[in-house]
Amino acid sequence: MELRQLEQFLAVVDHGGLGRAAERLYLSQPTVSGSVRALERELKVELFHRTARRLVPTSAGLQLVPLARRVLDDVVAVQDAMRSAREVGGGVLTVMCTPDMSGEAVASWAGGFTRAYPAVRLDISEVGSRHELVAAVADGRAELGFTLAPDELRGDLDFIELGVQRLLLVRPPGHGGPGAGARRVPLAAIGDLPLARRQVTRNEEDAVQAALAAHGVDPTTGATVPSRNAQLTFVLRSGFQAFLPLRMCAAALDAGAEVVETDPLIESPFGVVHRAGELAPAAQQFVADVRSALRAWFDAIAAGSESGLGLVDAVAAAREAAL
Repeated sequence: MELRQLEQFLAVVDHGGLGRAAERLYLSQPTVSGSVRALERELKVELFHRTARRLVPTSAGLQLVPLARRVLDDVVAVQDAMRSAREVGGGVLTVMCTPDMSGEAVASWAGGFTRAYPAVRLDISEVGSRHELVAAVADGRAELGFTLAPDELRGDLDFIELGVQRLLLVRPPGHGGPGAGARRVPLAAIGDLPLARRQVTRNEEDAVQAALAAHGVDPTTGATVPSRNAQLTFVLRSGFQAFLPLRMCAAALDAGAEVVETDPLIESPFGVVHRAGELAPAAQQFVADVRSALRAWFDAIAAGSESGLGLVDAVAAAREAAL
């Protein structure tokens, strides 16, 4: 059986006869007639009642109609999918990040994409705030913007949520203050070590500050820094403490820092801002690959938690499994 036979069979059904079907397909009437006859011989059934003026589908022909349409629709879907894959091609994909969703983090999730599409050059940069990122995506300076979920988004932009950022408390090696050695402490009992805070602009809420204030905690700020890496450096070198995402907590553990789960956790949804409408093939594939990498990471942590590990130990186990 050939696809052209199904196509010509449906044309005869849709147009009520060989002549009109042949005209619509730009074929000769004998060609269409021969194709229908060949299909009947292969299926060993009559597909049409042949009257003097037109062809009328038999019961077998009526059963074939939806099946034939489904086959041809599936072929079109396959062709469209492969065309999209081909169109990823090369070029430049511009990705912008905020300090709370750093370029280093995005790069760590992009391995599958860069291996599959080496001809696409990733241009990853950082801006100082979500406000700047949203403006850059809106005016076309960036195709994708990775950030914590904006409070509001203008109508010409969309947001794709990819997960929830969870922050753990990271303390210097050998910390001997309140809660030392504990894997979980109340948020209100984090102690009096100075905090290394991430810089935020006036028009953005700091999730850490909001959570601490809600629990009556007013810690001393030891340093305000532009990046997560700088926060970890102050923890390791200056004896401060900081709230860092799970990905960085694994590195902090490797460096000998103490990582503590707080009760409650400080959590914020994150994802991608893009211009409204369908993403270009490369951008669409990039988001899909990042989503896949994040799902694998979150699933590994969940598996550790389900096996009885605390969140900190589950992060360490997930990091070890990924190496």
